[in-house]
Amino acid sequence: MNPSVILPVAMVVVAGAAVASQPAFNGQLAGLLGSPFRAALVNFVAGTVVLLAIVTAMTIRDGSVPSGETVARVPKHLWVVGGALGALFVTTAAWATPKIGAGAFFATLIAAQLVAAMLLDHFGLLGLQAKAISWARVGGALMLVVGATLVVRG
Repeated sequence: MNPSVILPVAMVVVAGAAVASQPAFNGQLAGLLGSPFRAALVNFVAGTVVLLAIVTAMTIRDGSVPSGETVARVPKHLWVVGGALGALFVTTAAWATPKIGAGAFFATLIAAQLVAAMLLDHFGLLGLQAKAISWARVGGALMLVVGATLVVRG
């Protein structure tokens, strides 16, 4: 394995393991607060506080702040879409995971993510470089969909 990818891959493994527990925590919170939307709000407020502390520390350390010109060049939709999609994910996870279980939630999620990502790649959507779907990739995605179906039904 290329040494330059070891740390990023390791961090993805850590993040993946952490994300596996997030819906369970948010599902418990949703049950206690009586709403997956309330749980998602708490999730985002906590995340905002953590990120604010990290960004503040990094800014103090290196002094880099985007210029007003840089901020003005950001397309308007990029200020909203990522957060809105994150809210959809967190709220859905908090609502669905207690009903279907973490395994079924993630099996379905990952299969759907892979199929959507392959379509984004194939058509070069959302600024991605086009990467054609091959039969091998379709076969891998189909195996993941079949696996997800087995996990959900099992």
